[in-house]
Amino acid sequence: MPNHCFVPMKISFQDASCTVFESELMQTTCTLIQRPDHLLLVDPNWLPSEVEAIAEEVARVQAGRPLYLLFTHSDYDHIIAYERFREDASLIVSRALLENPEPDLQLQEIRKFYDQYYLRPPRPITYPQEAALVIAAEKEIHQIGTTSYEFYQAPGHNPDGLITFLPEAGILLAGDYLCSPEFPFIYHSIEAYQTTLQRLAVLLEREELRLLVPGHGPTSTSRVEMQSWLQDAQWYIDQLIAYGRDGEPFPEAALWQRYPYFQSCQMQYHQENLKLAMKTYSAR
Repeated sequence: MPNHCFVPMKISFQDASCTVFESELMQTTCTLIQRPDHLLLVDPNWLPSEVEAIAEEVARVQAGRPLYLLFTHSDYDHIIAYERFREDASLIVSRALLENPEPDLQLQEIRKFYDQYYLRPPRPITYPQEAALVIAAEKEIHQIGTTSYEFYQAPGHNPDGLITFLPEAGILLAGDYLCSPEFPFIYHSIEAYQTTLQRLAVLLEREELRLLVPGHGPTSTSRVEMQSWLQDAQWYIDQLIAYGRDGEPFPEAALWQRYPYFQSCQMQYHQENLKLAMKTYSAR
């Protein structure tokens, strides 16, 4: 696919209406969607130079259209560029993100990230306190300009996730779900994660999806591939529940066959998932 975006940052997908950037760090994605009367920017991240490259592309294509900024959830790597776009964009988030009882934990992680790599924060480090559009119900449909957006609550990975679907364009913004390089990372609830996967399964079955954008890793335009990523995630959740509820040994070899990369990094997340499974199910 030709790359028409003149910025020094990897682009994993691009067509006339959608550009998906991929950070050098953890394959984290940022999506820029162009609609006739507005732009939607999703989770701009990580490195200061990458954020500026994204901002330059927004400015290049904006042509006077209003900019909306969507955070799929509150993890620090997804909100790290909030201040860069705060004054120029209308924010869209879940109500749970605004009501996060421990926002300072994410701010501490941002500061830790900058310190770890000797990076000077390019602007103040803040957490969103208000938004132009706050999604509170399980499902909400909103019209922005001439485009209809469907928003779905998506807790599990963390408590405040959102899934966003654009029916007209067939674009599904999944946040940190269905990420092919990584099994489910569960910071909140195994059962809520399973419910969110069921919601994604319904969307994959019911809707005409042209593009799936996870929060990390490659996008997909193939329904078969999307279903495969969903099945892998559900397999992991099933094994986790069996481990915690029934005492079944977790099939470690099968896990790393399904997710063969980055094991030395991802092992810590798997160990935390196992602890959560024991805590969730051992007392039942």
